Amino acid sequence: SRMARHTSPHVSLLVVVVALFGAAHAGVRSGHGLPGITRVAARSARASPRLASSSDDEFLSCISADGSISAKAVLATDLVRTVTSRQGCLPLASAALGRALMCSMLCADGMKGEESMQLRFNGDGPLRGVLAICDGELRAKGYVGNPKVNIAPKPNGKIDVGAGVGSGQLYVVRTKQLPGEEYPSVYNSITELQSGEVAEDVNFWLADSEQKQGALAAGVFVGGEGVEGANDGSCVTAAAGWHVHLLPFADAGAVEQLEKNLAAIADLSPTKMVQQGWKPRDMLNALLDGMDPEFFDSRVPQLADCCSDERAWRTLALLPKDEVRQILDDNEKVEIRCEFCTTKRVIEPDAIRERLEL
Repeated sequence: SRMARHTSPHVSLLVVVVALFGAAHAGVRSGHGLPGITRVAARSARASPRLASSSDDEFLSCISADGSISAKAVLATDLVRTVTSRQGCLPLASAALGRALMCSMLCADGMKGEESMQLRFNGDGPLRGVLAICDGELRAKGYVGNPKVNIAPKPNGKIDVGAGVGSGQLYVVRTKQLPGEEYPSVYNSITELQSGEVAEDVNFWLADSEQKQGALAAGVFVGGEGVEGANDGSCVTAAAGWHVHLLPFADAGAVEQLEKNLAAIADLSPTKMVQQGWKPRDMLNALLDGMDPEFFDSRVPQLADCCSDERAWRTLALLPKDEVRQILDDNEKVEIRCEFCTTKRVIEPDAIRERLEL
């Protein structure tokens, strides 16, 4: 957990309950050793969208009939809209956080229920970092350091997520329940950010650290002309992504077909797919066209539980007692705020003294 303290008339303890529980950018990047898969920028567009209903959120995966290629796709418009609206994100933050959330889901798929994937984009840009966490049940949460950033778009009019994230590192934390162990083991890895555009950075990590050769795309469509809520960034109208990668001993013919399929959809971003009425199954059929994909059960991405009274007390208990005493002496009340859902809890000093035996 991370805590920040403000010395205002009452103390605000900003609590990030990053329980080691399961956590994404736009772009398609060639995997190492996979020639011919062209990098394609997935967009955070700003034009007149077609709204997706909340019931449309879906995660679907499949495998080619010959076992050469695995693919998965996610539609998460409602989830991303809810998360970014709660945090009051402007369009830049909505795009970056939405991409990160979907990438975390694409990476967490296949994990056991309580295993998790955490992606932290620690860049030097004005967003001041982006965090996304997801577990094997596709329960996701995340936050952005500065949701109120507003910078100039790219020359083509697209949201400049790369400039918002900046240069730095991608920190990946995974938890895995090994046989015979009571608690999950934690695995950490770090790679340099390639562009700050999120999906390209995650795909580089998958190829460089996980030896998964493939392509990854994620996009968030924020607002648009004449769309209510567009100015404050709360109107996410499309959020989707996909990931395709080669399995061991992939057939050369299947790889060639995949390259053709990726070229065929090079100009079709995930958000354009959603606006044209595509569902995850349509995305996967396009990715594995000609390869007779076999589909697994559809799943629904969910918002993760992020805070509780008990977690707030546990966080307070982690602070040095001398520091807590100083806070209580200087302030009339203590406010604890969850970074993920922005829920605030106010605790009276006397209750803290009694609970922590100060």
